[in-house]
Amino acid sequence: MSSFSLITPLDQPLGNRRLLSDLKACLANSEFDNLRLIVAYAKSGPLIRLREDLLSWRRSGKALAAVIGLDQQGTSKEALELALSMFDSVYVTREYGITFHPKIYLFSGTSRVDAFIGSNNLTVGGTEKNFESAVHLQLLLPADYASLVAVNKAWDELMPSVCPATKLLTPAILADLIAAGIVADEATLRSHGGGSDAARVGRGHSGPRSGLNVRPESPLPRNVLGSAKAAKASSAIAPAPAPASAPAAQPGMVRGLAIQIKPHHNGEIFLSVGAALQNPAFFYWPFNGSTVPKKAGNPSYPQLTPDPVVNIVVYGSAANPVLILPKYGLNTVYYSTKSEIRVTASPLVTVVPEYSVMIIEPSDEAGTTWEITVHRPDSPEYASWLGVCNQSMPGGGAQPRRYGWF
Repeated sequence: MSSFSLITPLDQPLGNRRLLSDLKACLANSEFDNLRLIVAYAKSGPLIRLREDLLSWRRSGKALAAVIGLDQQGTSKEALELALSMFDSVYVTREYGITFHPKIYLFSGTSRVDAFIGSNNLTVGGTEKNFESAVHLQLLLPADYASLVAVNKAWDELMPSVCPATKLLTPAILADLIAAGIVADEATLRSHGGGSDAARVGRGHSGPRSGLNVRPESPLPRNVLGSAKAAKASSAIAPAPAPASAPAAQPGMVRGLAIQIKPHHNGEIFLSVGAALQNPAFFYWPFNGSTVPKKAGNPSYPQLTPDPVVNIVVYGSAANPVLILPKYGLNTVYYSTKSEIRVTASPLVTVVPEYSVMIIEPSDEAGTTWEITVHRPDSPEYASWLGVCNQSMPGGGAQPRRYGWF
């Protein structure tokens, strides 16, 4: 007979249970052969993280379809492009004057049906980080056939033959939606505050923490942006091509970079050239200016000009920040002879120990380039952010530093 469990509002922020993990488990379950999604908003993040699982599902001959809403610019161009490339069919629903807002994930097979029905959109927040709640309903067939009919009705009544607000998505229709401004790319959505994930997590960086140890989203798969080794083997200027097995990553697909740092006594912090080559647009690479040598005859190096203006917040064991540096000019130089990117932030030297994790995110604050948060090893959130760092940098002593995109 049927049974259910509940994803509670605290489960996802704390990392106790996340819808993304449930979706992966169901995609790997041989009892299911059909997946149908109904969501109000969709972004590329979950689709990138689930891409290999979804492709394996399709290679097994299993069915995959989605109905996605288009309201409030909550759905991105990248998400619809990925869905078109991986799903059997994609439908979009939009009705002027009301909002399309359901969230249902329906896995079905000959003897079992699992449905996740709740508040979770197909976004990083919805599947991993937000306060969400969803019922996980498990039906056993044929005993629960009457319940299956009720669940299936949610999908059937949205099909174009029944609901005139729903249309089968095609590349031509997607182009029309983009031209009409109904669908935009994720970089634009993030800068303009559109959709459920567009209100950046980075807002309010300088405030005290409540004490809730929020686990960050899972890192982007390493092959999405290409390997650091391949990047370093390429030109120091040209970005490394994405592998054929991965989708070409667009700047809007990446929310930020987490990287372990070792502040030097002179205030310099070494970043990763490999990371910069994986995602040049994030670092404004190649740099547009040049340093002025302090001594005549010394070489000049590429420099990001003007200095990026950043907000820096450092957290340790306490809820209140250890250090806040608003509107700080971050000198950023590429020392080409050593193939090193260095930024200078002298105030961090005395308060940030080595192997702390620095999180860099684009800022939506006017006149500010990046929001930078540093978690020292004594921060309650340190271990979770270290888990985002799924790539290693060459060298770096006995313990190489790590970084990762999210």
